[in-house]
Amino acid sequence: MPSPNAISRRHLLGLLGYGSLLAGTGVAASACAPPVKETTGGSAAASGGSGSTLTLATWPNYDDPAVLQRFTEETGIRVNVQVFGSTEEMEALLRAGNSGIDVAVPSQYAIPGWIKGDLLQPLDYDKIGVDLSSWNKAVVDQEFDPGNRFTIPKHWGTTGMIFSGDAGGEPSSWAEFFKLAPELDRRAVIVDHQISSIGSAAVSLGLDFNVRDEKGLGEVERFLKSIKPKLFAISSDIQPGLRNGDTWLSIAWTGDGVQVVRDNPGFKYVIGKDGGEIWSDNWSVPKDAPHPDAAWAFLKFIHEPKNAADNINFSLYPHADPAVTELVDSNVRDNPVIYPAEETIAPLSFATAETYNSPLRAETWARIKSS
Repeated sequence: MPSPNAISRRHLLGLLGYGSLLAGTGVAASACAPPVKETTGGSAAASGGSGSTLTLATWPNYDDPAVLQRFTEETGIRVNVQVFGSTEEMEALLRAGNSGIDVAVPSQYAIPGWIKGDLLQPLDYDKIGVDLSSWNKAVVDQEFDPGNRFTIPKHWGTTGMIFSGDAGGEPSSWAEFFKLAPELDRRAVIVDHQISSIGSAAVSLGLDFNVRDEKGLGEVERFLKSIKPKLFAISSDIQPGLRNGDTWLSIAWTGDGVQVVRDNPGFKYVIGKDGGEIWSDNWSVPKDAPHPDAAWAFLKFIHEPKNAADNINFSLYPHADPAVTELVDSNVRDNPVIYPAEETIAPLSFATAETYNSPLRAETWARIKSS
């Protein structure tokens, strides 16, 4: 995810334009491997001064190994993929210094803090060769990075609800979701992410998705504590339970929704009609990237429409460049879970940096989980 900056939802959708990992030759995939030191590599790497390795900090199943392999074949630069479980983990490594990361993919709500903390370097658009003027205005030139000086959108998506026929109901709002969840008696899941779970519960109670005041958070805390004994789990690894029948209802992000519904036609993924979350994840280059030239080469390559479209066909998240969307497989482009209808996402909100960094929300979530 993972959408999440607040603009008018009505305005947002007018702007939207509606109207895994493989360890193989040249590509290294590792969730915890240290950055690979520069060695002598392909001729393109040597002549371009890029180094022979690029370390990409990203999320599970976010990039097609075949596309990464293609980059290696064209440039001689090997991609070392480091998979993270949360933006917080990625941020901690960057703040510690000497992370070895050349390209990072933070969620948008973390970006203002990363810019303020001098963790990112301005993008070199001359080397990347990307023109954002035709991209969906909903996810470019936003408050979290005005003018996209430091980041370029990679994916955007939603946080919705997924359920099987066994749930005995078809919730269409967060109010209905949180009414049904405890009635299923340990068959429902909320994700281990304060932004998505506190936010969705807040919407169900008629509060703002980005609620941060003590009174509002107190209401959410009391409510979630009251239903927690009747939940199956608080976990972001939602697919196993849904697939094996242990769970029938869950909060879900776009990617989980697409994959489970694709493989299990009896499931539905629904975006709450009463609000909820839209989010974006974004390409960036850390200030201390050891191979910045490799980073620029990679960002140029990954934004070529054919490469980006192949990446979208693999990851099943929407892209912001209409030239890329045009090349995406029709079964992806026409999938309403991946590209929801304008009116469906009109009520949604981006989580803000204040929501992400809120000590009160963090403390509230810790108490809910430990109760």
